[in-house]
Amino acid sequence: MGELSDNIFGGGTPKTSIPEYWEGTIPWIQSSDLNTDELFNIAPNKYITDIAVKDSATKLVPANSIAIVTRVGVGKLAFMPFQYATSQDFLSLSNLNIDNIFSIFSIYRILQKELKNIQGTSIKGITKPDLLAKTISVPIKMEEQKKIGTFFKQLDNTITLHQRKLDKLKQLKQGYLQKLFPKPGETVPKIRFANFEGEWEENKLAILFKKGGSGGTPKSTNPDYYGGNIPFLGISDISNSNGYIYSTEKTITSKGLENSSAWVVPKGAISLAMYASVGKLAILNIDAATSQAFYNMVFHDNKLRDFIYQRLLMANEIGEWSKLISTGTQSNLNADKVKNFNIKLPIDIKEIGKIGSIFKQLDNSITIHQNKLNQLKTCKKALLQKMFI
Repeated sequence: MGELSDNIFGGGTPKTSIPEYWEGTIPWIQSSDLNTDELFNIAPNKYITDIAVKDSATKLVPANSIAIVTRVGVGKLAFMPFQYATSQDFLSLSNLNIDNIFSIFSIYRILQKELKNIQGTSIKGITKPDLLAKTISVPIKMEEQKKIGTFFKQLDNTITLHQRKLDKLKQLKQGYLQKLFPKPGETVPKIRFANFEGEWEENKLAILFKKGGSGGTPKSTNPDYYGGNIPFLGISDISNSNGYIYSTEKTITSKGLENSSAWVVPKGAISLAMYASVGKLAILNIDAATSQAFYNMVFHDNKLRDFIYQRLLMANEIGEWSKLISTGTQSNLNADKVKNFNIKLPIDIKEIGKIGSIFKQLDNSITIHQNKLNQLKTCKKALLQKMFI
């Protein structure tokens, strides 16, 4: 890799105790400015003066260089179309003798391999000699380099576009959560559908569902209890979902179910985390047992279920659960606190249905965009392996 560049730059940090150093126009890049897998469009957050460059170890790096994080945040890198300086966590390659865009994707692939190798170890970085010793295979013809680089740049642009659409949908939903439900202490929402009026009535969550209860965990030391055909919901399943559970990492056997306090929670129920990721929740799209970390709620009516689900999401957003948790070795909810949670409901069931419906449509759109984004990222990963040696 060292042969790719005619000039290699390190970095440094001007003294933060001298404010004058930080009142300039030279972008000063640190690891937190870069996002993993985003190789372009870096927005600097700090700027320094020429004197700061002169009085510190940082260097002025020419435009069209590649900035690579070598310490905290290994795997991050970016193409820099403007002149900049960096912290000591970077190595910058300048005056590249192969196509710029091809270069950054080649280095990105190498760093992804390196990141995979050091995961789970105590290694937090890669040394300058080790990085520069990495081998890169390059097509002889510049035209082929440019075509490969352009192809991946276009693919990255498509991924960025879908990410922005997804972010906008999520922001739209957050706005609706704040406006279509009454705020704490209020009895009507800020925005309301036409032809609906009157104050919302407060209810305990326990009277709104047909059946509720926490789960249980079969003894992990008994292999006969695991690996069966009963899905077993864990915190990681909810963390990795978009709010709907279609499968679980673990399964248990009928024997495991019988010899524990776990029960089969029917499809359509809401499962709410009481431990660890407190307040996270999902709707089960399968019959599943759960650990005792969850409180599970089965509803008579899906419209009411959808309304309650969104209201409980709002509770997470505005920190209502954090006010109720019991502190100890870890902060937890308990079943009584969940059952006694107050929820305001419209008097008219049609209004409940409309609110649940608009959020369901938004959730469907979010899921579609998330799936498309995941497909594009998977495609990029596969093509990187096939189009680079």
